[in-house]
Formats: sequence, structure tokens, C-alpha cells
Amino acid sequence: MPGCLVAILLLFGPRVLLVCAWLLTDWYVAFESRLVALLGFFVAPWTSVAWMYVFFHHHGNLGGGYALLLVAGAILDLSTYGGSHAAQRRRRDMASS
Repeated sequence: MPGCLVAILLLFGPRVLLVCAWLLTDWYVAFESRLVALLGFFVAPWTSVAWMYVFFHHHGNLGGGYALLLVAGAILDLSTYGGSHAAQRRRRDMASS
């Protein structure tokens, strides 16, 4: 059960944060267009949250370790998709044995 809760938070947590930012601020200003912001919401939510933080708190400057924050967001996005693929493979292997 705790693993499922962590998976749900990893999957929906940044999207909930982006929806709250959309409702309460003009968060899409951090992106080149609203289409890029929308793609970030669906495809790379952790990277979008990290970029919004860098944009609004450091004016888009990636110096001083902020690039690491952006890389960490990208790694979280990739690990979310990679983890779901690994789980599907394990279920398929368990069903076949």
C-alpha cells in the first residue's frame, strides 16, 4: 500500500501543483507558449515545476545550481515513466510463470 501511495503522489503531485499555479497565478508566462506549458503538464510535469521555480525565483538564470534542479526534475519525469514500464514487465513476467 505505501508503494501505491508514493506512485500516486509522484504521478499526480506535480500536476496538482501546476493546476493550483494555473488557478492562482500566471504560471504559463514562464514558458514560450501555452502549448509548451500544456505539453509540460502532460509529458514532463516535474521539469515544468522545476522550470517555473527557476524562472520566477532566479529570473530564468540557470547558474548557481539551478541547472541541477532542472536536471533533477527531468530525472524524476524519466524515472516515473521508467518505473511504470518496469512494473508492467514484472506483472507480465509473473502472469506468464
